[in-house]
Amino acid sequence: MLISQPMNRRKFIQITGKGIAAASLGYGLLPRPCRAEVPANEKIVIAVIGCGGMGTRHIEALSVNPQCTIAAVCDCFKPRYENAVGVVGKLSGRKPDGYQDFRRVLDRKDIDVIWAPAPDHWHPLLTILGCQAGKDVYVEKPVCPTVAEGRAMVQAARRYGRVVQVGTQQRSMTIFQDAMKLIHDGRLGRITSATCWVGVNGWSVGETPGPVPEGLDWDMWLGPAPKVPYSPERHYGFMGWHDYCRGGQLTNWGVHLMDIVHWGIREDRPLSVQALGGSFRGGAGADNYENIEALFEYKGCNVTWEQRHSNQYNGHGYGIKFQGTEGTLTIDRNTFEVWPESLGIPQYVGEPERSWAHPPHHNDFFNSIRSRRLPAADIEQGFRSTTPVLLAGIALKTGRKLYWDGECETFLHDEDANRHLSRAYRPPWHL
Repeated sequence: MLISQPMNRRKFIQITGKGIAAASLGYGLLPRPCRAEVPANEKIVIAVIGCGGMGTRHIEALSVNPQCTIAAVCDCFKPRYENAVGVVGKLSGRKPDGYQDFRRVLDRKDIDVIWAPAPDHWHPLLTILGCQAGKDVYVEKPVCPTVAEGRAMVQAARRYGRVVQVGTQQRSMTIFQDAMKLIHDGRLGRITSATCWVGVNGWSVGETPGPVPEGLDWDMWLGPAPKVPYSPERHYGFMGWHDYCRGGQLTNWGVHLMDIVHWGIREDRPLSVQALGGSFRGGAGADNYENIEALFEYKGCNVTWEQRHSNQYNGHGYGIKFQGTEGTLTIDRNTFEVWPESLGIPQYVGEPERSWAHPPHHNDFFNSIRSRRLPAADIEQGFRSTTPVLLAGIALKTGRKLYWDGECETFLHDEDANRHLSRAYRPPWHL
Protein backbone atom coordinates (compact mmCIF):
# COMPACT_ATOMS: atom_id res chain seq x y z
CA MET A 1 0.00 0.00 0.00
CA LEU A 2 1.21 3.48 -0.82
CA ILE A 3 0.96 5.79 2.17
CA SER A 4 0.49 9.38 1.03
CA GLN A 5 2.53 11.52 3.38
CA PRO A 6 1.02 14.91 4.27
CA MET A 7 2.95 17.93 3.04
CA ASN A 8 4.05 20.68 5.34
CA ARG A 9 3.15 24.25 4.45
CA ARG A 10 6.53 25.15 2.98
CA LYS A 11 6.66 22.05 0.78
CA PHE A 12 3.07 22.61 -0.38
CA ILE A 13 3.79 26.22 -1.36
CA GLN A 14 6.92 25.15 -3.24
CA ILE A 15 4.93 22.68 -5.31
CA THR A 16 1.76 24.66 -5.90
CA GLY A 17 3.48 27.99 -6.34
CA LYS A 18 5.37 26.65 -9.35
CA GLY A 19 2.57 24.65 -10.84
CA ILE A 20 -0.94 25.86 -10.11
CA ALA A 21 -1.04 28.77 -12.56
CA ALA A 22 0.20 26.59 -15.41
CA ALA A 23 -1.99 23.66 -14.41
CA SER A 24 -5.16 25.71 -14.55
CA LEU A 25 -4.73 26.00 -18.31
CA GLY A 26 -2.71 22.84 -18.86
CA TYR A 27 0.42 24.42 -20.32
CA GLY A 28 3.15 21.85 -20.65
CA LEU A 29 1.36 19.23 -18.56
CA LEU A 30 1.60 16.01 -20.55
CA PRO A 31 1.24 12.48 -19.16
CA ARG A 32 4.43 11.33 -17.56
CA PRO A 33 5.80 7.82 -18.15
CA CYS A 34 4.45 5.14 -15.84
CA ARG A 35 6.29 2.05 -14.65
CA ALA A 36 4.92 -1.15 -16.13
CA GLU A 37 5.11 -3.07 -12.87
CA VAL A 38 4.94 -1.96 -9.26
CA PRO A 39 5.72 -4.13 -6.22
CA ALA A 40 2.58 -5.21 -4.41
CA ASN A 41 3.37 -3.16 -1.32
CA GLU A 42 3.75 0.00 -3.42
CA LYS A 43 0.52 -0.26 -5.39
CA ILE A 44 -1.95 2.57 -4.95
CA VAL A 45 -5.00 1.32 -3.08
CA ILE A 46 -8.31 2.50 -4.54
CA ALA A 47 -11.97 2.60 -3.57
CA VAL A 48 -14.47 3.25 -6.36
CA ILE A 49 -17.65 5.05 -5.28
CA GLY A 50 -20.32 4.80 -7.97
CA CYS A 51 -20.56 1.56 -9.95
CA GLY A 52 -22.92 2.54 -12.76
CA GLY A 53 -22.02 2.82 -16.43
CA MET A 54 -19.03 5.16 -16.18
CA GLY A 55 -17.96 3.59 -12.89
CA THR A 56 -17.89 0.16 -14.51
CA ARG A 57 -15.67 1.43 -17.33
CA HIS A 58 -13.21 2.75 -14.75
CA ILE A 59 -13.38 -0.49 -12.77
CA GLU A 60 -12.62 -2.57 -15.85
CA ALA A 61 -9.55 -0.48 -16.65
CA LEU A 62 -8.29 -0.18 -13.07
CA SER A 63 -8.68 -3.91 -12.39
CA VAL A 64 -5.94 -4.72 -14.90
CA ASN A 65 -3.73 -1.68 -14.24
CA PRO A 66 -0.49 -2.84 -12.54
CA GLN A 67 -0.18 0.50 -10.76
CA CYS A 68 -3.10 -0.06 -8.41
CA THR A 69 -5.34 -2.38 -6.43
CA ILE A 70 -9.09 -1.93 -6.04
CA ALA A 71 -9.70 -2.69 -2.37
CA ALA A 72 -13.31 -1.53 -2.15
CA VAL A 73 -16.30 -0.69 -4.32
CA CYS A 74 -19.34 1.23 -3.16
CA ASP A 75 -22.77 2.06 -4.51
CA CYS A 76 -26.03 2.89 -2.75
CA PHE A 77 -27.69 0.37 -5.12
CA LYS A 78 -26.58 -3.02 -3.78
CA PRO A 79 -26.84 -4.97 -7.08
CA ARG A 80 -24.39 -2.52 -8.64
CA TYR A 81 -21.67 -2.90 -6.07
CA GLU A 82 -22.20 -6.66 -6.02
CA ASN A 83 -21.69 -6.71 -9.79
CA ALA A 84 -18.57 -4.57 -9.37
CA VAL A 85 -17.15 -7.01 -6.83
CA GLY A 86 -17.53 -9.76 -9.42
CA VAL A 87 -15.99 -7.71 -12.23
CA VAL A 88 -12.91 -6.85 -10.18
CA GLY A 89 -12.56 -10.43 -8.96
CA LYS A 90 -12.78 -11.82 -12.48
CA LEU A 91 -10.30 -9.36 -14.00
CA SER A 92 -7.79 -9.05 -11.16
CA GLY A 93 -8.15 -12.34 -9.30
CA ARG A 94 -8.89 -10.52 -6.06
CA LYS A 95 -12.38 -9.54 -4.91
CA PRO A 96 -12.71 -6.15 -3.22
CA ASP A 97 -14.96 -5.37 -0.28
CA GLY A 98 -18.39 -4.01 -1.16
CA TYR A 99 -20.22 -1.19 0.63
CA GLN A 100 -23.51 0.65 0.36
CA ASP A 101 -22.45 3.64 2.50
CA PHE A 102 -19.41 5.57 1.24
CA ARG A 103 -18.61 6.80 4.73
CA ARG A 104 -17.38 3.33 5.64
CA VAL A 105 -14.90 3.64 2.77
CA LEU A 106 -13.63 7.01 3.99
CA ASP A 107 -12.98 5.50 7.43
CA ARG A 108 -10.53 2.93 6.04
CA LYS A 109 -6.93 3.96 6.67
CA ASP A 110 -5.54 1.55 4.07
CA ILE A 111 -7.22 3.32 1.15
CA ASP A 112 -5.14 5.95 -0.68
CA VAL A 113 -7.57 7.12 -3.35
CA ILE A 114 -11.29 7.77 -3.74
CA TRP A 115 -12.51 7.26 -7.30
CA ALA A 116 -15.78 9.19 -7.72
CA PRO A 117 -17.76 8.46 -10.91
CA ALA A 118 -21.03 8.91 -8.99
CA PRO A 119 -23.89 11.11 -10.32
CA ASP A 120 -23.00 14.78 -10.71
CA HIS A 121 -24.74 16.07 -7.57
CA TRP A 122 -22.43 13.91 -5.45
CA HIS A 123 -19.14 15.07 -7.02
CA PRO A 124 -18.51 18.03 -4.68
CA LEU A 125 -19.14 16.21 -1.39
CA LEU A 126 -17.23 13.06 -2.36
CA THR A 127 -14.25 15.17 -3.37
CA ILE A 128 -14.29 17.40 -0.30
CA LEU A 129 -14.89 14.59 2.19
CA GLY A 130 -12.26 12.48 0.45
CA CYS A 131 -9.70 15.27 0.80
CA GLN A 132 -10.64 15.77 4.45
CA ALA A 133 -10.11 12.04 5.03
CA GLY A 134 -6.58 12.30 3.64
CA LYS A 135 -7.36 10.62 0.31
CA ASP A 136 -6.39 11.73 -3.16
CA VAL A 137 -9.41 11.91 -5.46
CA TYR A 138 -10.31 11.16 -9.07
CA VAL A 139 -13.65 12.84 -9.79
CA GLU A 140 -15.67 12.63 -12.97
CA LYS A 141 -16.89 15.64 -14.94
CA PRO A 142 -18.77 17.86 -14.73
CA VAL A 143 -16.94 18.81 -11.57
CA CYS A 144 -19.94 20.43 -9.90
CA PRO A 145 -23.57 21.49 -10.37
CA THR A 146 -22.83 25.05 -9.18
CA VAL A 147 -19.90 27.46 -9.17
CA ALA A 148 -19.80 27.76 -5.37
CA GLU A 149 -19.41 24.00 -5.00
CA GLY A 150 -16.59 23.89 -7.54
CA ARG A 151 -14.64 26.58 -5.71
CA ALA A 152 -15.12 24.67 -2.44
CA MET A 153 -13.64 21.58 -4.10
CA VAL A 154 -10.55 23.47 -5.21
CA GLN A 155 -10.13 24.95 -1.74
CA ALA A 156 -10.40 21.51 -0.13
CA ALA A 157 -7.73 20.06 -2.43
CA ARG A 158 -5.35 22.90 -1.62
CA ARG A 159 -6.14 23.04 2.10
CA TYR A 160 -5.48 19.33 2.63
CA GLY A 161 -2.66 19.02 0.09
CA ARG A 162 -4.41 16.38 -1.98
CA VAL A 163 -4.03 15.47 -5.65
CA VAL A 164 -7.41 15.75 -7.40
CA GLN A 165 -7.67 14.65 -11.02
CA VAL A 166 -10.78 15.39 -13.11
CA GLY A 167 -12.09 12.92 -15.69
CA THR A 168 -11.44 15.23 -18.64
CA GLN A 169 -9.35 12.51 -20.24
CA GLN A 170 -8.78 14.43 -23.47
CA ARG A 171 -5.93 16.20 -21.63
CA SER A 172 -4.07 12.88 -21.74
CA MET A 173 -4.85 11.99 -25.36
CA THR A 174 -2.05 12.38 -27.89
CA ILE A 175 -4.32 13.76 -30.60
CA PHE A 176 -5.31 16.76 -28.48
CA GLN A 177 -1.75 17.33 -27.24
CA ASP A 178 -0.48 17.42 -30.82
CA ALA A 179 -3.26 19.76 -31.93
CA MET A 180 -2.61 22.12 -29.03
CA LYS A 181 1.08 22.28 -29.90
CA LEU A 182 0.18 23.17 -33.46
CA ILE A 183 -2.13 25.96 -32.28
CA HIS A 184 0.29 27.29 -29.66
CA ASP A 185 3.12 27.28 -32.20
CA GLY A 186 1.09 29.77 -34.22
CA ARG A 187 0.45 27.59 -37.26
CA LEU A 188 -3.12 28.92 -37.52
CA GLY A 189 -2.15 32.49 -36.72
CA ARG A 190 -4.02 34.15 -33.90
CA ILE A 191 -7.16 32.27 -32.77
CA THR A 192 -10.07 34.70 -32.81
CA SER A 193 -13.03 32.31 -32.78
CA ALA A 194 -13.81 28.81 -31.55
CA THR A 195 -16.89 26.62 -31.75
CA CYS A 196 -18.06 23.53 -29.84
CA TRP A 197 -20.72 21.43 -31.52
CA VAL A 198 -22.77 18.43 -30.43
CA GLY A 199 -26.22 16.88 -30.91
CA VAL A 200 -29.32 17.45 -28.79
CA ASN A 201 -30.38 16.20 -25.37
CA GLY A 202 -31.73 12.68 -25.54
CA TRP A 203 -33.45 12.34 -22.17
CA SER A 204 -37.21 11.79 -22.29
CA VAL A 205 -39.86 14.02 -20.78
CA GLY A 206 -41.74 13.22 -17.58
CA GLU A 207 -41.46 10.57 -14.89
CA THR A 208 -43.42 7.66 -13.47
CA PRO A 209 -42.90 7.50 -9.68
CA GLY A 210 -42.93 3.98 -8.27
CA PRO A 211 -41.60 1.75 -5.50
CA VAL A 212 -37.93 1.94 -4.63
CA PRO A 213 -36.13 -1.08 -6.12
CA GLU A 214 -34.95 -3.71 -3.66
CA GLY A 215 -31.41 -3.00 -2.56
CA LEU A 216 -31.47 0.74 -3.34
CA ASP A 217 -30.94 3.32 -0.59
CA TRP A 218 -32.88 6.08 -2.35
CA ASP A 219 -32.31 8.61 0.43
CA MET A 220 -28.55 8.12 0.08
CA TRP A 221 -28.78 8.35 -3.72
CA LEU A 222 -30.54 11.72 -3.37
CA GLY A 223 -27.98 12.88 -0.82
CA PRO A 224 -27.87 16.70 -0.74
CA ALA A 225 -30.55 17.01 -3.44
CA PRO A 226 -34.24 17.66 -2.59
CA LYS A 227 -36.22 14.72 -1.23
CA VAL A 228 -38.60 13.39 -3.90
CA PRO A 229 -40.33 10.06 -4.58
CA TYR A 230 -38.38 7.46 -6.50
CA SER A 231 -38.75 7.29 -10.25
CA PRO A 232 -36.64 5.31 -12.73
CA GLU A 233 -36.35 8.43 -14.89
CA ARG A 234 -34.49 10.25 -12.11
CA HIS A 235 -32.45 7.22 -11.11
CA TYR A 236 -31.26 6.21 -14.56
CA GLY A 237 -31.70 9.49 -16.41
CA PHE A 238 -30.37 11.90 -13.81
CA MET A 239 -28.72 14.07 -16.48
CA GLY A 240 -32.17 15.27 -17.45
CA TRP A 241 -32.86 16.82 -14.03
CA HIS A 242 -31.42 20.02 -12.59
CA ASP A 243 -31.63 18.54 -9.08
CA TYR A 244 -28.65 16.38 -10.08
CA CYS A 245 -27.11 17.75 -13.28
CA ARG A 246 -27.32 21.35 -14.47
CA GLY A 247 -27.58 21.08 -18.20
CA GLY A 248 -27.88 17.67 -19.88
CA GLN A 249 -25.55 17.66 -22.89
CA LEU A 250 -24.54 21.22 -22.11
CA THR A 251 -22.69 19.98 -19.02
CA ASN A 252 -22.16 16.38 -20.13
CA TRP A 253 -20.24 17.02 -23.36
CA GLY A 254 -19.81 20.72 -22.72
CA VAL A 255 -17.08 20.32 -20.11
CA HIS A 256 -15.02 18.08 -22.41
CA LEU A 257 -15.29 20.43 -25.37
CA MET A 258 -14.91 23.73 -23.50
CA ASP A 259 -11.86 22.27 -21.75
CA ILE A 260 -10.14 21.93 -25.12
CA VAL A 261 -11.20 25.46 -26.10
CA HIS A 262 -9.61 26.82 -22.92
CA TRP A 263 -6.46 24.85 -23.60
CA GLY A 264 -6.29 26.12 -27.17
CA ILE A 265 -6.98 29.82 -26.57
CA ARG A 266 -5.08 29.96 -23.26
CA GLU A 267 -7.99 31.70 -21.57
CA ASP A 268 -10.30 30.10 -19.02
CA ARG A 269 -12.46 32.96 -17.72
CA PRO A 270 -15.30 34.20 -19.92
CA LEU A 271 -16.15 37.88 -19.80
CA SER A 272 -19.80 37.47 -20.81
CA VAL A 273 -22.32 34.84 -21.84
CA GLN A 274 -25.70 34.81 -23.56
CA ALA A 275 -27.82 31.83 -24.58
CA LEU A 276 -31.02 30.81 -26.31
CA GLY A 277 -32.70 27.42 -26.26
CA GLY A 278 -35.83 25.51 -27.02
CA SER A 279 -37.37 22.05 -27.29
CA PHE A 280 -39.13 22.52 -30.57
CA ARG A 281 -40.39 18.93 -30.90
CA GLY A 282 -42.25 19.13 -27.60
CA GLY A 283 -39.58 18.62 -24.97
CA ALA A 284 -36.30 16.87 -24.19
CA GLY A 285 -35.27 16.25 -20.60
CA ALA A 286 -37.27 17.18 -17.54
CA ASP A 287 -35.36 20.45 -17.09
CA ASN A 288 -33.26 20.83 -20.22
CA TYR A 289 -33.74 22.17 -23.73
CA GLU A 290 -33.04 20.01 -26.76
CA ASN A 291 -31.47 22.85 -28.72
CA ILE A 292 -29.11 25.45 -27.24
CA GLU A 293 -27.03 28.22 -28.79
CA ALA A 294 -24.60 30.02 -26.48
CA LEU A 295 -22.08 32.77 -27.12
CA PHE A 296 -19.15 33.36 -24.78
CA GLU A 297 -16.87 36.36 -24.91
CA TYR A 298 -13.26 35.71 -23.89
CA LYS A 299 -10.30 38.03 -24.00
CA GLY A 300 -9.38 38.18 -27.69
CA CYS A 301 -11.74 35.40 -28.78
CA ASN A 302 -15.44 34.62 -29.21
CA VAL A 303 -16.61 31.07 -28.45
CA THR A 304 -19.91 29.49 -29.46
CA TRP A 305 -21.75 26.40 -28.21
CA GLU A 306 -23.97 24.70 -30.80
CA GLN A 307 -26.38 22.00 -29.60
CA ARG A 308 -28.44 21.10 -32.66
CA HIS A 309 -30.19 18.36 -34.58
CA SER A 310 -28.18 16.83 -37.44
CA ASN A 311 -25.17 18.75 -36.18
CA GLN A 312 -22.05 17.85 -38.13
CA TYR A 313 -18.85 19.41 -39.38
CA ASN A 314 -17.11 17.41 -42.11
CA GLY A 315 -19.05 14.32 -41.08
CA HIS A 316 -18.22 14.56 -37.37
CA GLY A 317 -21.14 14.69 -34.93
CA TYR A 318 -19.24 16.49 -32.17
CA GLY A 319 -16.00 18.37 -31.76
CA ILE A 320 -14.25 21.70 -31.58
CA LYS A 321 -13.36 24.15 -34.34
CA PHE A 322 -10.61 26.75 -33.94
CA GLN A 323 -10.54 29.60 -36.45
CA GLY A 324 -7.38 31.64 -36.69
CA THR A 325 -6.15 34.49 -38.84
CA GLU A 326 -4.25 31.99 -41.03
CA GLY A 327 -6.31 28.81 -40.89
CA THR A 328 -8.96 26.58 -39.31
CA LEU A 329 -8.66 23.34 -37.32
CA THR A 330 -11.46 20.91 -36.44
CA ILE A 331 -10.89 18.10 -33.95
CA ASP A 332 -12.62 15.23 -32.18
CA ARG A 333 -11.16 12.22 -30.35
CA ASN A 334 -10.09 10.48 -33.53
CA THR A 335 -9.21 13.09 -36.15
CA PHE A 336 -8.07 16.63 -36.65
CA GLU A 337 -7.98 18.47 -39.96
CA VAL A 338 -6.52 21.85 -40.96
CA TRP A 339 -7.47 24.25 -43.75
CA PRO A 340 -6.31 25.71 -46.07
CA GLU A 341 -4.23 22.98 -47.66
CA SER A 342 -1.54 25.55 -48.38
CA LEU A 343 -0.55 25.36 -44.70
CA GLY A 344 0.81 21.91 -45.47
CA ILE A 345 -0.61 20.23 -42.36
CA PRO A 346 -1.94 16.75 -43.21
CA GLN A 347 -5.03 15.23 -41.64
CA TYR A 348 -4.23 13.54 -38.33
CA VAL A 349 -5.98 10.24 -37.65
CA GLY A 350 -5.38 8.73 -34.22
CA GLU A 351 -6.27 5.41 -32.70
CA PRO A 352 -9.96 4.83 -31.92
CA GLU A 353 -10.94 5.54 -28.33
CA ARG A 354 -10.93 2.18 -26.55
CA SER A 355 -12.24 3.23 -23.18
CA TRP A 356 -14.17 6.19 -21.85
CA ALA A 357 -12.00 5.78 -18.77
CA HIS A 358 -8.73 6.17 -20.78
CA PRO A 359 -5.92 4.36 -18.88
CA PRO A 360 -3.22 6.94 -19.79
CA HIS A 361 -5.25 9.50 -17.82
CA HIS A 362 -5.32 7.08 -14.89
CA ASN A 363 -1.56 6.66 -15.10
CA ASP A 364 -0.99 10.40 -15.16
CA PHE A 365 -2.97 10.57 -11.91
CA PHE A 366 -0.94 7.75 -10.34
CA ASN A 367 2.33 9.44 -11.29
CA SER A 368 1.08 12.68 -9.74
CA ILE A 369 0.17 10.87 -6.53
CA ARG A 370 3.70 9.51 -6.25
CA SER A 371 5.44 12.77 -7.18
CA ARG A 372 2.86 15.09 -5.51
CA ARG A 373 2.89 17.15 -8.71
CA LEU A 374 -0.29 18.57 -10.17
CA PRO A 375 -1.97 16.18 -12.62
CA ALA A 376 -2.82 16.85 -16.26
CA ALA A 377 -6.43 17.67 -15.33
CA ASP A 378 -6.08 19.34 -11.94
CA ILE A 379 -9.27 20.25 -10.08
CA GLU A 380 -8.78 24.00 -10.63
CA GLN A 381 -8.57 23.44 -14.36
CA GLY A 382 -11.55 21.08 -14.37
CA PHE A 383 -13.59 23.57 -12.37
CA ARG A 384 -12.66 26.39 -14.78
CA SER A 385 -13.82 24.25 -17.71
CA THR A 386 -17.09 23.44 -15.94
CA THR A 387 -17.84 27.08 -15.14
CA PRO A 388 -18.75 28.41 -18.63
CA VAL A 389 -21.38 25.75 -19.31
CA LEU A 390 -22.91 26.40 -15.88
CA LEU A 391 -22.99 30.11 -16.73
CA ALA A 392 -24.70 29.33 -20.05
CA GLY A 393 -27.36 27.43 -18.15
CA ILE A 394 -27.93 30.46 -15.91
CA ALA A 395 -28.14 32.72 -18.98
CA LEU A 396 -30.86 30.42 -20.30
CA LYS A 397 -32.78 30.79 -17.03
CA THR A 398 -32.48 34.57 -16.87
CA GLY A 399 -33.01 35.17 -20.59
CA ARG A 400 -30.40 37.90 -20.87
CA LYS A 401 -26.74 38.57 -21.49
CA LEU A 402 -24.67 38.18 -18.32
CA TYR A 403 -21.30 39.72 -17.50
CA TRP A 404 -18.88 37.59 -15.51
CA ASP A 405 -16.11 38.55 -13.09
CA GLY A 406 -13.74 35.59 -13.32
CA GLU A 407 -11.65 36.69 -10.35
CA CYS A 408 -14.52 37.13 -7.88
CA GLU A 409 -16.62 34.43 -9.59
CA THR A 410 -19.79 36.47 -9.57
CA PHE A 411 -21.99 38.15 -12.16
CA LEU A 412 -21.59 41.90 -12.38
CA HIS A 413 -24.53 43.94 -11.09
CA ASP A 414 -26.98 41.02 -11.31
CA GLU A 415 -28.05 39.59 -7.96
CA ASP A 416 -30.83 37.56 -9.57
CA ALA A 417 -28.28 35.67 -11.67
CA ASN A 418 -25.92 35.33 -8.70
CA ARG A 419 -28.57 33.38 -6.81
CA HIS A 420 -27.98 30.52 -9.24
CA LEU A 421 -24.29 30.22 -8.33
CA SER A 422 -24.99 27.99 -5.33
CA ARG A 423 -27.65 25.55 -4.20
CA ALA A 424 -29.18 24.56 -0.87
CA TYR A 425 -28.12 21.21 0.58
CA ARG A 426 -30.66 18.89 2.18
CA PRO A 427 -29.76 18.14 5.83
CA PRO A 428 -27.71 16.52 7.18
CA TRP A 429 -25.44 17.14 4.17
CA HIS A 430 -23.53 20.42 3.94
CA LEU A 431 -20.41 21.80 2.31
